Amino acid sequence: MVPGEPVPSRLRASAFLALGGLAVAGTIIGQLGATSATTLASDGNGGLETGIFLSVMLAFAGIGTMSVNRLTSRWGRLRVFAVAQAGVAVAWAIVGLIEMFTTSSLLVLWLSAPLFGVLSGITVVLTPFIARQFIDPSSLATSLARRGVAVGIATILGASLGGYIIHRTDPGVGILANGVLTMPLAILLLRSSHQSIDVTAVAKSPKVRELVAALWSNTTLRHFAVLTVFSMVIMSPMFNMVVPLLNSIDHDPLPSGAGLMLAGIAGGRLLVPTIVKRILRRQTELGGALWASIGVTSCMLIFAATTAIPFTQVDLVVWTIIGICLGASRFTLRTLTIAGVAHSAAPGGEQSGVAGIALLATISLPIGTLLWGLSLDYLAATATVAISALTMTAVVGGLAYTVRRNRRAASGI
Repeated sequence: MVPGEPVPSRLRASAFLALGGLAVAGTIIGQLGATSATTLASDGNGGLETGIFLSVMLAFAGIGTMSVNRLTSRWGRLRVFAVAQAGVAVAWAIVGLIEMFTTSSLLVLWLSAPLFGVLSGITVVLTPFIARQFIDPSSLATSLARRGVAVGIATILGASLGGYIIHRTDPGVGILANGVLTMPLAILLLRSSHQSIDVTAVAKSPKVRELVAALWSNTTLRHFAVLTVFSMVIMSPMFNMVVPLLNSIDHDPLPSGAGLMLAGIAGGRLLVPTIVKRILRRQTELGGALWASIGVTSCMLIFAATTAIPFTQVDLVVWTIIGICLGASRFTLRTLTIAGVAHSAAPGGEQSGVAGIALLATISLPIGTLLWGLSLDYLAATATVAISALTMTAVVGGLAYTVRRNRRAASGI
């Protein structure tokens, strides 16, 4: 348990999990709405247009990430997180309404991407610690795993229903839904921010170079940093680019098809607590993260193979099943990375460690989304996914070799 943090009540934890899941369902629906809008507004496959929107948003998420320590040192984690979630609710709701009544989808979303990104960057860094405050102060990994179950259920419902609703109505409805569904969590957090649960403050606000230097000075953190950068550039864009990915395969209907695949990915997230427990019995967080990465690349290769084979009526069923494997592997990787970075950081530096890894992720992912967008438009889906999977497999293999060599050197073998 973190010194000074009270044990949260079951009611408070349940409310956080329920409303947090509702907000994540909104995030998924909003993502489907935004990427559907950019894809459908383009003249081609929409990969580049969607990639630009996501890259701008993620680049500004990096700016939000860099400001987290400074903000929390002044106002506290919970208050900053609450205001950021309220900002998400208001911003997405306004943009959704504008989107519903205009035809300038690309312009509206490109202009709103910076604000979306800054708010997202703040929440990404603070979510693990807020979850621990509300769920289980004694274990960050357990808190993330339990939250993952609630989020997984909400994502399944949000992705499947959201895709259908957007298909039947308008992408702007999905964007608006994100704001509406996030508001209850924002209200809970704003009310809680004035109570005694938020007692943890950050004494120092390190600069960007200090965050990166802290990651690079520790061998384990350095390995996590390298794994994060390559996975963000090579592997993770697939999860953000589901709509243009299926559009490149000429799948129809597009929003509902993407929603079902995202639902499969969310279903895999439900398996994460069990997987994490079993991995940590036999492996370190780093070793488990490497195995989880191999799980993602294996599923990507299977997906690439299926896109070259005409399944006609059952293709989406096959892809949803593959999505379960993708989700289980991807969110296991994410949980173990966050927990491993926090565990390996110097005493008192866990938030800076997570902020540093989040900064690297938000810097790297925009590069990946642009590359994926270009590749989807010019190389098509099969080649894009296959090349990415094989490249990431080589990276993981190199990291695994380095980790094993360092262990042997440390043990004198």
